[in-house]
Amino acid sequence: MEITQSERRNVDTFKLAVHRTELANRRTLMAYIKTVIALVASSLALIKLVEDQWLTVVGWGLLPLALICLLVGLDDYARVKKSINEEKRDGGL
Repeated sequence: MEITQSERRNVDTFKLAVHRTELANRRTLMAYIKTVIALVASSLALIKLVEDQWLTVVGWGLLPLALICLLVGLDDYARVKKSINEEKRDGGL
């Protein structure tokens, strides 16, 4: 059985779409990580550099928030990656 030009184009389009989706998933994970870094940096700055008791409490409160953000980002990445792999399998890649 010979593959027609149109079928070949559809397969190439599907491969490119999957690749773009994988890259977008990685960029989303990196955005989560950048947010975590910013939260940790802000937290440390408030804890170490500010004398106000209230801002120190806020700084300590940002640390668990950073951890939650990291866990949500990793979970989202894993869920989307699983979905992409299932789509690849269903699409014949």
